[in-house]
Amino acid sequence: MAPTEEKQELLAEGLDRLCDAEEFLKLSRSRIYQLISEGKLPCVRIGRSIRIPRRALVELAASGLVIHRDEQGSKVGV
Repeated sequence: MAPTEEKQELLAEGLDRLCDAEEFLKLSRSRIYQLISEGKLPCVRIGRSIRIPRRALVELAASGLVIHRDEQGSKVGV
């Protein structure tokens, strides 16, 4: 997939404001800025506004998802 196509796919689900990202991830504004500066969370700058692709928020949350399984392989605590 070409880089332009990847970017378009990332944006396909829309953009969220910083306050929406805070609410979705349950993180502080400063932590969101930190994730952006570390390159862990992509963003779009439109003038002075920052918007975050919804898919990037979902992917970031999913990357930290842990599903515990018991000895029989059944999901536990989910």
